[in-house]
Amino acid sequence: MKKLFILLIASGISFLNIAQNKWQFGFSAGKANYLGDLVEPSFTFDHGKFAGGLLLRYQLTNHINLRSNLLTGNLVGSDANYSSNPTRMASFETSFLEATLLGEYDLFHINGNAARGSGLVELVSPYAFAGIGFGIINPSVEFGSNSAEIAADRSNQFSDIQPFLPIGFGVKYNVIKNVIISLEMGLHLSFTDYLDGVSIAGNPDNKDHFVAWGANVVYQFGNRDADNDGIADGKDSCPYIAGPAKFNGCPDTDGDGLTDAEDDCPKEAGRALLKGCPDSDGDGVSDLVDDCPDHAGIRRLGGCPDTDNDGIVDPEDNCPTEAGIPSLNGCPDADRDGIMDSKDECPLEPGTLLLKGCPDTDGDGISDKHDKCPLEPGKPNNQGCPLKDTDLDGIFDDKDNCPDQAGPIENNGCPVIKQEDKEVLDLAMSMIEFETGSDELLPSSFEVLDKIVNIMKNYKGYRLTINGHTDNVGDPIKNKLLSEKRAESCYQYLISKGISPALMAYNGFGPAQPIADNSTEQGKRQNRRVEFLLTLEKQ
Repeated sequence: MKKLFILLIASGISFLNIAQNKWQFGFSAGKANYLGDLVEPSFTFDHGKFAGGLLLRYQLTNHINLRSNLLTGNLVGSDANYSSNPTRMASFETSFLEATLLGEYDLFHINGNAARGSGLVELVSPYAFAGIGFGIINPSVEFGSNSAEIAADRSNQFSDIQPFLPIGFGVKYNVIKNVIISLEMGLHLSFTDYLDGVSIAGNPDNKDHFVAWGANVVYQFGNRDADNDGIADGKDSCPYIAGPAKFNGCPDTDGDGLTDAEDDCPKEAGRALLKGCPDSDGDGVSDLVDDCPDHAGIRRLGGCPDTDNDGIVDPEDNCPTEAGIPSLNGCPDADRDGIMDSKDECPLEPGTLLLKGCPDTDGDGISDKHDKCPLEPGKPNNQGCPLKDTDLDGIFDDKDNCPDQAGPIENNGCPVIKQEDKEVLDLAMSMIEFETGSDELLPSSFEVLDKIVNIMKNYKGYRLTINGHTDNVGDPIKNKLLSEKRAESCYQYLISKGISPALMAYNGFGPAQPIADNSTEQGKRQNRRVEFLLTLEKQ
C-alpha cells in the first residue's frame, strides 16, 4: 500500500505540468476515527490514527467544484478501552485506501490569486461536500474469548472492497497567492458491519463507519482569470466581473466612459459631471437624486418646480398655481382661520373647521350663513332661532304635534277630541248609506260627511282611517272589494272638500270583522257599515 501511495504522489507531481488555472492539486493530513462495535456509541477523538492522501479539484463555477480524493490510513478499536463488552475482549486494526469523487459547494468564491487586502469573502469561505467512493480494507481481529457468535464472525467471508458515502464540511483560507488551506471533517458512511471484522458478536443491525478530519493544502495552477475577460486576476481591478483592458478589466455597462464602480448609475448612460447619471429634464440635477426627474426644477428644492413661488414644490403643493402656506400644503387661506379657501364656505371671514370656516356670532352651533337669527342663540331644528310655543300650551313647537292648537302634553300638544265629535264619528257608522250593491253614496250621507270634514279641520294633528265592512251575504271576495270601494268613496268625498289625502287612509275588510249576528236582518244592517277612526298623526 505504501508503494501505491508513493506512486500516486509521483502522478500528482507530473500533473503539475499539464494543469490549467481551474485546477488545484494538494495533500491532506489528519486522523481517522472508527465508529463501530469496538468503541463506545458516543464519538470521541481519543482512538484516532493518522490518515492522509491526495486531492484533485476542478472549479466548475465560482461556487461549485468537482473533487477527487485518495485517502489512506489506519482504523483501530478495542473492547479493552470500554466497559460495555468485558467478556468479548476483542480488538482490531485495519489499513484502508479509499478513492472518492465529491461535489463541493463554497459559500463564497475563493480566488486562489487574490491579492492581500482583498475582502474577507474573497479569502475565506465555509464549504460542504458529498459524494461516493470505494475503499480497500483488511481488518486484523483478535478475540479474547470464544463464543458461537465470535466463531461465526471468524468464519464469515466478506469483500475487501467496500463502497462509501462521504459527507462533510470545512472552511477554506487563501493563505498566500495560489495556496489554499482548509480544515475539514467528513463522515464516511459504509454499507458493511465488517470494517472491524465484528458483526454477529456485536450489533449486526448497525453498520460501521469512520470519521476523517484534518487539513488540506492545495495549489492553484496558472494565473487565474475568474471573469474570463483575458486579464489575469492579479492585474484585473475587477477580477470577478468581466471588463475591457482600457478600464483594467472593470466593466462599463452603460458605455458612458465611467466604470461601474465609479458610476452612480451603472445601467443608465449619463454625464461624468453627474457621476455617470442621466438628467432627463436638463435641470442640472441627476435623475438619481432628482425628486422630479421629468420636470425641470430647482436644485435646492430637489430638482422639482415651484410654479407659484411659495417655497413648496409642486408635487407637494395641493394648490400649485396659487401661493399658499406650508401648514395647508401650499394652499391659500385669506382669512387665516386654518381652513384653505377652496374648502372654506366663508373664505373672507374667520370661522371654525366644524362650521366649514364660517363664523357663529351667537354661539349656537349654527353658522351665521345658515342662521336666520344670527344674533340670538337658537336651535338647529328652528333654523337657528329661539324655540317658540305658538299655541301657548307649554310645549315648544318643535315637540308639538299640533303647534297651532293648544293641547295637553300627554296628547303631544294636540287637543283632545271632544265628546260631541266622537259621537259624530260613531253616528257616521250608521248614517253613511250607498245604493244597493253599489259604492255610490246616497245624498243622505253628505250631511254627516260634511261634519267629519269640519272635525278634520279642527284636529289638524290627527289622521283619519276609513274602514269599510259588509255582512256575510254573497261572495266574500266581492264583498271585500265592495267594502273597500265604499270606504274609498268616503275618502274621495272628503278630498273633494279640501282634506289632504296625506291625512287619510282607507281599507276594506268585507265580512271579516262583524259587530253583530249575521243571522238576523238587524245584525246584517249593523255589519254593513263604514267606520271613521281619528288618531294622532305622530306619537
